[in-house]
Amino acid sequence: YMTSATEHKCVTESARWIQSQGADVTYLDVDEFGKVNMDQLEEDLATHPDTALVSIMTANNEMGTLNPMDEIGALCKKYSAPLHTDAAQACGKIPVDVKEMGAAMLSLSGHKMYGPKGVGALYVSRKPRTRLRPIISGGGQERGLRSGTLAVPLVVGLGAAAAIAEAEMEQDMAHNEV
Repeated sequence: YMTSATEHKCVTESARWIQSQGADVTYLDVDEFGKVNMDQLEEDLATHPDTALVSIMTANNEMGTLNPMDEIGALCKKYSAPLHTDAAQACGKIPVDVKEMGAAMLSLSGHKMYGPKGVGALYVSRKPRTRLRPIISGGGQERGLRSGTLAVPLVVGLGAAAAIAEAEMEQDMAHNEV
């Protein structure tokens, strides 16, 4: 497993947990702006061909730094390592194309794009197929990936927030240019 030293706590705590279960975890260095060290990423991918997952945030939640996700995705593809990106800080603010970045998984959070709190989304690639195990078993929703009933109003709110963010993104980006 590989991640960076500046990931959101939800990623670093998950990394620490799998490390406590015996998994090898590499914490990639970042430069003075918070960007992932691409040379280290390639070197570590080359020397760890069994890397189960690389998890790198698209946009840093504290510094605003944008990682070069297309380049990271290309390296992960070159070394057959699945890529997850936490795009919570990017979605709705800058164009995000999961296929261009080559991510096997992308997560986002509704409240980060002015949607309701308590709802998010996880994109999971079908080609190549990304296999996940459920955290909570039972119910069989989403082909057995999760159990329980979705909070439909929250899901609809997330969809509406995403549609508004997409419609207003160009105007918002022009407003934020320095």
